[in-house]
Amino acid sequence: MAEVTLSLKHVPSEAEEPCGVCGAAFIPAEDSGSRAFTIGTGKQDFNALMCGGCHSKWTHGATVRIRSKS
Repeated sequence: MAEVTLSLKHVPSEAEEPCGVCGAAFIPAEDSGSRAFTIGTGKQDFNALMCGGCHSKWTHGATVRIRSKS
């Protein structure tokens, strides 16, 4: 059976980068709601940043498409 590890942690952004869902720009001095989203398969990890708004929509049942920051 295949295994996948999901991780979602609140991590203030230290660099300007876009949300992996909506593309909103993060300004490190003002960022208080970004989440680092990781899916790990053991062979390769998929990492993306999710803004607070998109995270809220996702946790309340919306389907989102995440673009990797790598």
